Amino acid sequence: MTTAAKISYAVMAAVLLALIVFNLGHVLLAALFTYMFIETAYRLLRPRLPETAARWTAAVTVIIAIAVVLAVFMHFVRQTLLTLPAIVENALPQIMNLAQKYGLDLPFSNFADLRELVNGKIVIHAFTITKASTYLTREVFHVVIAIVAAVFFFLGGKTPEYKVNLFDAIRKETNARIQRFMRSFEKVLGAQIIISTINTALTALFLYAVAMPHIPFLTTMTFIIGILPIVGNIITNTVIVITALGISLNEALLALAFLIFIHKMEYFLNSRIMGSNINTPMWQMLMAILIGNIVMGISGIVLAPAILHYIKSELQAIPWTLSPHKPAQ
Repeated sequence: MTTAAKISYAVMAAVLLALIVFNLGHVLLAALFTYMFIETAYRLLRPRLPETAARWTAAVTVIIAIAVVLAVFMHFVRQTLLTLPAIVENALPQIMNLAQKYGLDLPFSNFADLRELVNGKIVIHAFTITKASTYLTREVFHVVIAIVAAVFFFLGGKTPEYKVNLFDAIRKETNARIQRFMRSFEKVLGAQIIISTINTALTALFLYAVAMPHIPFLTTMTFIIGILPIVGNIITNTVIVITALGISLNEALLALAFLIFIHKMEYFLNSRIMGSNINTPMWQMLMAILIGNIVMGISGIVLAPAILHYIKSELQAIPWTLSPHKPAQ
């Protein structure tokens, strides 16, 4: 391995460490998503348009798409704030009956008590919530900067010219590291989007078949939150079962049985998709997600599988000769 290659590995390790230390996972995610979608649009447009026109058309198209997605996401957030309380209020009588049947002591007896309990928690943690809202505003600004930087980086993208010196040698090796990381991110995210799409389609069919309330909200939630590996399914399944509980206990048990069934089927699908795309066992994915969540929160859940795949691909690209085993004397 050359000196430039060793330095490039150190640079990538330092960048990944800085992401953790300064909690910049959301910035990296925004830049990666933007660049990946622009690059995909460019690949589709390049055979049909000249170079410059293809680049600008891809960039403008993705910017418009990002604006639409953000509008849809904000609408989803508003719907979540309106729909979740209604879901909980409908399911509360069943929850109270089950608690009474099995002798469970709940800290509330009706929806008003539950709302008062939640409001009390909000008042107690008012300072934390205010501080979190400040962080959220700052993070939105960081995300906008990351998106703009990714767009300008793509528009200014040219085939780099490397001269015979140490700086350009390091730059060349570092660019190779970045390209490999981008390929890992595209593979992992592509696999997760496919899984989330299939899961959403199957869940939507079930919701329509049983005439579940709040179908548009539940379907949108299943796709958006389902992009989070593994954790997303747990969240969406919990909300769907609680919604069904608002109808009847039998409906909730039917929903739970169906969700368990389709996710058992998806274990095979996941292994095929993840296996063909990233070739990573499920236990390694779970450990990576756990560590990613601890060090970077939600963004770490999304980034962890890609980082794991990147590290494995870098190690697999380094030639290594195993020393012969010497028998014990």
